[in-house]
Amino acid sequence: MFKLDTIIFEDEGHKIAYNYTVNQSIKKYFNINNKLYVIYDKDVSNIPMSITVIPLLANIMPISWFAGFDVFVEEIDETFYNSLKELKIQFEKHHPKIKSKGKLRFKKLVNNTFGSNNSMLLFSGGLDSFESLTRNYDKHPYLVSIHGADVKINDNTRWNQFKKFNEVENIIDNKKLKYLESNLRDFYTYKVDLLINSLGWWGEIQHGMALLGVLAPLTNVLGVKQVFIASSNTKEVDFSWGSRPEIDENMKWANVKIIHDGYHLRRPEKIVNVVGFVKKHNEKINLRVCYSDLRNGANCNICPKCQRTMLGLILANENPANYGLQIPDNFYQLLLSNFENNTVMSKGLEYEWWCLQEKVKENKPFFVINNEEQETFYLKEFKELNLKEIINKNSDKISNTDRIKFVLRNKFSKLYNSYLKTRY
Repeated sequence: MFKLDTIIFEDEGHKIAYNYTVNQSIKKYFNINNKLYVIYDKDVSNIPMSITVIPLLANIMPISWFAGFDVFVEEIDETFYNSLKELKIQFEKHHPKIKSKGKLRFKKLVNNTFGSNNSMLLFSGGLDSFESLTRNYDKHPYLVSIHGADVKINDNTRWNQFKKFNEVENIIDNKKLKYLESNLRDFYTYKVDLLINSLGWWGEIQHGMALLGVLAPLTNVLGVKQVFIASSNTKEVDFSWGSRPEIDENMKWANVKIIHDGYHLRRPEKIVNVVGFVKKHNEKINLRVCYSDLRNGANCNICPKCQRTMLGLILANENPANYGLQIPDNFYQLLLSNFENNTVMSKGLEYEWWCLQEKVKENKPFFVINNEEQETFYLKEFKELNLKEIINKNSDKISNTDRIKFVLRNKFSKLYNSYLKTRY
């Protein structure tokens, strides 16, 4: 079992620290010396305990469902308790093995209601969240970024860079920026990742519930009734992913409504919307789409995510340099190299490339880097790639190899981290 013992407010009410005990059989899943906490930039010590427990349960309950242990707490918001039942049903659709596993035990249900009618948007500075901001600009939402989600807690350099990027964006009201810190990716061990075949616990299971859950105390303090979380995909593709309408919009507490925003838009369409907003308001936006260790500035400009965003801008007839991305000299060769031998991609990444192929098929004017004739040839070659034939060959064999590598990297993490420092 997992038992919440006490919730402690520290740092003048800005920090919520969770003190809990776990029995021996599930101890392997938790970093007991690094228990979950959340730090806010406001005092949250006066909110109801039934709301304070939500960040913990949003992160713990999925682990309990997959590992099969019960969770014990004193009290919980009634709306959130009912939402957990629906969330589990949604995860069971892709992971039927979790049915009847993991129960939440409590002594008291509390009915909460918040005042005011403010809005909030989870904001990473990437394409999805920026596009969501452009469509909800008139709502003046609070923009909340979480240190410990995409940027590691011990990486203060990149986090300070991220904050500075926010502060210099003309379209962002600095008074609406809110920053949180949480070890929501570090309070558990790598053995949690082993609970699913893909090893991608954060992406496939945790991140939607986790990111939204840590907002609960802040929504109470700020009187927020509407929270936006930007979509990653559309209904054109269905696969297990931690942030989709069935997950995000079933995350409920008190009278707060979550909106999985932009689900009707492919990423190339989102790029068109951002371009339209920039031109309408005569403002410049620096998209931050990548968190690669190799990046120098806003983006690394060479990883597949940077490539896809640059290609989307090129197909919208825009210079990526005007949106915080610098095109490498070998851009098209780099892009096509993603589809060489032994390429394995998730369904989500395959879908993103397919969306760009569909955009190329529109045959609209595109931004020319150097040589229009040569670049037209490259685009034609990209458009004609048969993604189904090229990617995911030998996926089972490669997946098994990746699993072995994953375990070794984490068992010998100190050696691996030393190697990374040498490499970079």
